[in-house]
Amino acid sequence: MSNVMTPGAGQTVLLATFFVRDALCALDAAGIQEVIRLGPLTPVRHASPDVAGILNLRGKIVTILDLGLRLGFPKAVPRVDSRIFIMEDRNEFVGLLVDRVDEVVEVGREQWQAPPANVRGMQGRFFQGLYRTGGRAITVLEPGAVLAEGVL
Repeated sequence: MSNVMTPGAGQTVLLATFFVRDALCALDAAGIQEVIRLGPLTPVRHASPDVAGILNLRGKIVTILDLGLRLGFPKAVPRVDSRIFIMEDRNEFVGLLVDRVDEVVEVGREQWQAPPANVRGMQGRFFQGLYRTGGRAITVLEPGAVLAEGVL
C-alpha cells in the first residue's frame, strides 16, 4: 500500500489524537493550523452530506467536514466536547469536525504499523498507519485522502 508510512531511523512525529465516535484517530500535528470549539455553522445547500456547513474564521470562509461521515460512521451529533481541526488544503482552509480531542503524543515512525488488512477497502484509503500504546490503538489518518474532494 503506497500511503503507509515507511520507517525512518530516529524520526519522530507529533500526533494530535481525537475521537471520531468511539474510534481513536490521529493526524500529524504539523498539518493542523489550529483547533477551535464548534460554534454555529451556516448550512450549504446542495452540498455533499459530509459537509457540516461553513464558518467565517477571521475573515476566511472555512468548509467544515463531518470526519465521521467521511470515515463511514453515522452523522455527528454536536456536543460540548466537539472540536474542529483547521487544516490547509490547496490554499484553502478546511475544518474537520471531531467528537472530542484527546492528547498529543510523540511517536517514532519506526513504531507505526501498516493498517490492518480488513480496512484496505474504501475507507482504507484514509488510513496512513496504526500506532499501539498502553493497550490503545491509534489510527493515523492520511490528510490528503481525508481532505480530497469527491471521496464519498
